[in-house]
Amino acid sequence: MSRYTVSNCHALRLVPISILTRFAVVGSRVYLRRVGDASGSGAIPGTVKVATAADDGGRVKLKITFERSDVTPAVADELERLKRSRLVASYTDERGRARVAGSPNWPLSLDYVDEGGVVRVTVEGESLGMAGFLAD
Repeated sequence: MSRYTVSNCHALRLVPISILTRFAVVGSRVYLRRVGDASGSGAIPGTVKVATAADDGGRVKLKITFERSDVTPAVADELERLKRSRLVASYTDERGRARVAGSPNWPLSLDYVDEGGVVRVTVEGESLGMAGFLAD
């Protein structure tokens, strides 16, 4: 039996659909190009959690949660901007593979709450399949 490393999800980036110039899904791979940079999530290490669940209609519900500790006016402004945007998220999964959740046709939405000195952020949406693998 071979060994492998399992870690928490990390390297979460939030990409507004408005900056995508190309988005294509071929099999399980996702090809995307964007103009400008994606927003780093600023997540506290170890707090990124990705959960999926299928409903009876065949849709997959995705929920990504994380916490940010830097509660500042600039962070609040960034989160408000992302809250009004339709999003795609890229992240590194537990096995170290780059994944993409959401799409222009099935975008993700963001919500957040400031509590106890941290900002708890939730990014969620639906799709017809699992999060794809980011193609090189």
